[in-house]
Amino acid sequence: MRGIHLYFLSAICLSSAVVAAPTKANKGSFKIHRRRISARSIGGGAADLGKAFRKYGWDVPAALNNKVSSDQSLAPGDPADTDNEEEGTVEATTEEADSSFLAPINIGGQPLMMNFDTGSSDLWVFSTSLPVDQQTRGHSVFDPAKSNTFKPLQGATWTITYGDKSFARGTVGTDTVDIGGAKVEGQAVELAATVSDSFLRDADSDGLVGLGFGNINTVKPEQQKTFFENVQPSLDKPVFTANLRHHELGSYEFGRIDESQFDGPITYTPIDSSRGFWEIESKSFAIGDGETQTNPNASPAIMDTGTTLILADDDVVQAYWSQVEGAELNDDGITFPCDTELPDFRIALGPTYMATVPGELMNFQRVGNGVCFGGMQSNNGAPMQIYGAVLFKSQFTVFDGGNQTVGFAPHK
Repeated sequence: MRGIHLYFLSAICLSSAVVAAPTKANKGSFKIHRRRISARSIGGGAADLGKAFRKYGWDVPAALNNKVSSDQSLAPGDPADTDNEEEGTVEATTEEADSSFLAPINIGGQPLMMNFDTGSSDLWVFSTSLPVDQQTRGHSVFDPAKSNTFKPLQGATWTITYGDKSFARGTVGTDTVDIGGAKVEGQAVELAATVSDSFLRDADSDGLVGLGFGNINTVKPEQQKTFFENVQPSLDKPVFTANLRHHELGSYEFGRIDESQFDGPITYTPIDSSRGFWEIESKSFAIGDGETQTNPNASPAIMDTGTTLILADDDVVQAYWSQVEGAELNDDGITFPCDTELPDFRIALGPTYMATVPGELMNFQRVGNGVCFGGMQSNNGAPMQIYGAVLFKSQFTVFDGGNQTVGFAPHK
């Protein structure tokens, strides 16, 4: 099982005039106590690849779509850890190969397990507005009637629609959201009232905390700010960090940069948030100890904690996997013989920093019969590259909302 620490540093907020405002708190570190939950595995690498395509509205190749549809059944995962409770750690519900990191939050006094996603900007939850049979499929559901602080946002609705026509939609209210002791009063919370089956298959996740930018929030008639945008003024620094690790405890921390977690200086690169994402340039790469190569038609790259794989331009994908004996593209995506030692992958994150993703991480997971699934897959010609957990597990990452930058350094 994997764990996530969540720490927050909050300064005193003196004004309560805005609709959503951080709760007054002393400066300090706020920790979430450890939770125990069972893990489940859903679908594997092909499912994660299909999910990423749907998330960004890309056409899912027919063969992959058919494969994912036939494979997405729930199966027991690793047993829960049996260690004693430990302050400051959150045991995550993980899919195979660290493919999902979930963490507990509290909305209106009700605990929920959520996915933290820098590639979207909605805070939505499974709720009692759903049909009763959909409320009993393993999710915890938020009940606004049990919250003393919930207020309906009259006339407000939200809808998330993916390229394969899967969807989730519902109504909106405001409530007090507490993540690791940092509270925002009047935070917009989107209540799912109707969801397609694809949203119900991940029985461990109770919803999503979007950490992108509010200009892609789906609430109508008026878009709402994200939790990070609302809590940012009360933090010691207007940042949060992703410290996700392979087969180890990981962490998200808001308001502070823990220098004990990375080697060397952090290299920052500017972002373009006009499309709502933490978007950077990524124009070169290298394989193993080879020379740096230019990606001639490089698409911008989105730093997305809610996606598991690296989805890169075809030129990059072809260059890397052509160096791996036995690698091939089939209905699932790119696979290779598990006994093959993969080369490291170095990728430009901005104009000056080259991140190294160890070959071990480029092996996403076993799919059976001695065949493994690649941690980097093709974006199928889409106009952007998506850098997900495979990359984050090699890099300590700083999301700096104040300076509109993203910073990187290798894990210590």
